[in-house]
Amino acid sequence: MTTFHRLMTLALVGIGLGMVACSPAQQALTYEKATIGRGSIRSMVASTGTLAVVSSVSVLSQMSGRVEKVLVDYNDRVKKGQVLAILNTELLKLQAKAAQAGVDKAQANYDLQALAVQNSQTLAAKGLLSDYDLKTSQSNLHVNKADLASAQASLDEIETQINQYAFITSPLDGIILERDIDPGESVLGGSSSTSTSLFTIAQDLNHMQIKAEVDELDIGAIHPGQEVEFTVEANPGQSFQGTVKEVRLVPETSSNVVYYYVIILADNPSGKLLPGMTASVNFIKEKKENIVMVPSAALRFTPSTLTAAEVKKAVFVAGLDWLPQADREAALKRYEDAEKAPVSSKLSQGGLTSLLGGAAGGPGGAMGGPPGGGMGGPPGGGLGGPPGGGPGPGNDGKKFGGPVAPPVRKVLWTQTEAGTWTALSVRVGVSDSLNTEVVDADGLEGRSVVVKVKTQ
Repeated sequence: MTTFHRLMTLALVGIGLGMVACSPAQQALTYEKATIGRGSIRSMVASTGTLAVVSSVSVLSQMSGRVEKVLVDYNDRVKKGQVLAILNTELLKLQAKAAQAGVDKAQANYDLQALAVQNSQTLAAKGLLSDYDLKTSQSNLHVNKADLASAQASLDEIETQINQYAFITSPLDGIILERDIDPGESVLGGSSSTSTSLFTIAQDLNHMQIKAEVDELDIGAIHPGQEVEFTVEANPGQSFQGTVKEVRLVPETSSNVVYYYVIILADNPSGKLLPGMTASVNFIKEKKENIVMVPSAALRFTPSTLTAAEVKKAVFVAGLDWLPQADREAALKRYEDAEKAPVSSKLSQGGLTSLLGGAAGGPGGAMGGPPGGGMGGPPGGGLGGPPGGGPGPGNDGKKFGGPVAPPVRKVLWTQTEAGTWTALSVRVGVSDSLNTEVVDADGLEGRSVVVKVKTQ
């Protein structure tokens, strides 16, 4: 039976499959096959990022001095107000003694001047002292009072350093991530720009965040609240879950590549996630469960044993599976007539819709596209799509508030034990790196399709 007779027979019985026989020499090749079945597919955006704590603080010294004791170490859990380190106060104690002497001296001067003012007031009441001398005496008392207050403030400052600042305490409950001092080292106190950082304390390691870099081409698919899966090299084979917190709008550029930072929050109840780990991140764009799917490699396969004309014809016939039987026969007849025409007038694959004209269903043409349009071009819905440009079976535009573009149509190939090739025209949906969804897959589930040629 010739190839033409095989195709005509299939068109008449209405199964819409393109079948081409190959020679015994061509059958020597062996192929890897897969079964169309059900499963889950997740479309993802891949990225990398670095794990960090959600909140951490640096503990600074409020005074300069030499470290006397360090009471905590890395990974120690601390409470708010707990003493972490103690600075040496011997010099401060000497300064305190000097300050105390200054206070005593100022107090004595104040007491003496207070007595002088009292005497001046008595003399002034008897008319024995001028108002100027009385005011001068009272002014000197105010000066002595100010000197006493200044001396007392200096003493209070030194005592505060001895009793408070010399004891470095934790500002919150947390865990020590870094300890940057050892006993005997000198630290510098003062403002935050000059102070020595003594400790870094993480508030909570049960919650972590990832700062991921996302390319500008993919950033449109990322939004707050989006599910994220990620792995770390320290725990191979284990996947962790997270959620997008925010997409930072300030772009970064590296080697002429523009990217944006995305902050991801992740729970860490097991404590396996540590700050600084590199995370391989997958943002889940779309997830479908219990759908019919096929290995993506099968959609890229084309039999090398068939000629270009045989492949073209088999794909054409496979695309007629939705047509009524009479329309299939008419479409195939027109195809055969066009192929018999002179080479200069033969139609390309893109002109087949024009060839079919209005064989099925009116304005959209037999292949669902406008007259003269290419197979698979909008608005007809692709190869084998319904006429008139509608969304097609299983793709209800009303669900999304209006018409939507139909799924892309591609070809799968099957081979019988006798070596006969069959083309299956299918609509495809969401895809990941390994599998692709098959839309409107009635009757296809369980079919065996060719994935690739087996390597010998």
